[in-house]
Amino acid sequence: MRRRAKAAIGSVRRPRAVSRYLRTHDEPKLHLGAGENLLPGWLNTDLHDYGRRELVYLDVRKRFPLPDESFDVVFSEHMLEHLTYAEGQRCLRECFRVLRPGGRVRIATPSLERLARLYDGGELRERYIGWAVETLEPDLDAPLPGAVINNFFRSWGHRFIYDPETLRHALETAGFVDVDEGAVGELEGHLAEAPEFNEYETIVLEARRP
Repeated sequence: MRRRAKAAIGSVRRPRAVSRYLRTHDEPKLHLGAGENLLPGWLNTDLHDYGRRELVYLDVRKRFPLPDESFDVVFSEHMLEHLTYAEGQRCLRECFRVLRPGGRVRIATPSLERLARLYDGGELRERYIGWAVETLEPDLDAPLPGAVINNFFRSWGHRFIYDPETLRHALETAGFVDVDEGAVGELEGHLAEAPEFNEYETIVLEARRP
């Protein structure tokens, strides 16, 4: 009951918050799945409120309650992997819809390709495996790539892990063009306590709405 009541309150506040934001920002920017990484000057949205009134309720699995062609930039970080591929495709199409022509989308998500490279060894990869097993797999007594990879597929509600080729295909299928890989860190706040590990496990792709 309390959860439904909070959702109802968020639904009432949302149209006013969105309208006020669009009215007061010349270059509107949409942040999906913001969590606790609130970006100044952005419309920060999430499925949960995390006790932050600045967050606007938005369920990316559904049609965005936002006008067509109303944003210059859309950004999400470590959010798309929580959706099935079909849900992710619908989300990217909604990103396309709410972007103005020439607007850009930036997607940061764990990389399946990077995870597969854990088997190649190397100093950074070995440190990453040790950190991941210690912090995420307390019942496993050995730092093994298989533990880390299994964890990515079954923890935190992950549903689909992308490699760069699959994410590029998803963006192009949604209508985007000029898909390029970007550097981690410009907007990303995931794993702020371990930035080198976030940079290792994460890919960033940017694309443009024609």
